[in-house]
Amino acid sequence: MTIALAWVRRNKGTMELIVASDSRLRSRGAIDQCQKLLLLTRGDCFLSFCGDTQITYPLFLQVGSTLNNFIKTRTRATDVFDVANKIAGVINALVSSWDLPKADRNKELQETRVLFGGWSWRAQKFDIGVFSFTDGRCEYRRSKFRVGHPWYERHRSLVFIGDYEAEFRAALTALLEKRFATHKSLHRRYVDFDYEPVEALNELLKSSKASGLPLIGGAPQLAKIYPYGNSLPLVTKTSDNEFFLYGRKLFSWEKSELPILDLTKSTPKPLYPMAHIPSLSGVTKSRT
Repeated sequence: MTIALAWVRRNKGTMELIVASDSRLRSRGAIDQCQKLLLLTRGDCFLSFCGDTQITYPLFLQVGSTLNNFIKTRTRATDVFDVANKIAGVINALVSSWDLPKADRNKELQETRVLFGGWSWRAQKFDIGVFSFTDGRCEYRRSKFRVGHPWYERHRSLVFIGDYEAEFRAALTALLEKRFATHKSLHRRYVDFDYEPVEALNELLKSSKASGLPLIGGAPQLAKIYPYGNSLPLVTKTSDNEFFLYGRKLFSWEKSELPILDLTKSTPKPLYPMAHIPSLSGVTKSRT
């Protein structure tokens, strides 16, 4: 299973959609370096999942190839709201080809969810929702996650799928209390999320063995989608010498140009490797 979540980060008058997930897949044992986020080639939307990988991994491939095969879905001429309907059609076609009795198929799909989100050029806002199954058929719904009282999002956006919802809510609430609470109060307190949801996920992953949370593991994987329609994966730093991209630990010989979210700090700090490359004005003239 999984934890996957997405929210709209608001900072200094701008906003961006962030999606995060753990990196564990289970079958015969657990593998903790598995990609569970997919940035679609069109650049303005993503997929993530929880549940049966026998459906979800083929789905990733089929959705990508289907959208890339048609010029309107490949070039963003089709808005994200309409793309959601087309993805539902791809999922239902794939599920219908599954050679299982209907009752068995429904049981297998009971815990399967697909998280989808992106930037709508038509509505000029981010859209986040979840594909789930009712009687074997996929339906797309928009349902926001509720943070523990007294905390509330000023602009509700957080969507959560997967396991350990109560544990995630507790971790997020504790983080908000530590960072923003100046006094005890029963009144509502409103926040706009920065990186707090992925911080809470990281806390659960660090304590998953000790806390008895076997269905999640590995490092957080992270990606962003911007209002101008482009997307970007981020590297996550979980210790002084460990860096992960899409859940995979980077080798010592790898050099990444991607931004790095440093989760070892008390407040996550984005690092930009390209910022260390001098501009032309900073290059000194050498003697020949």
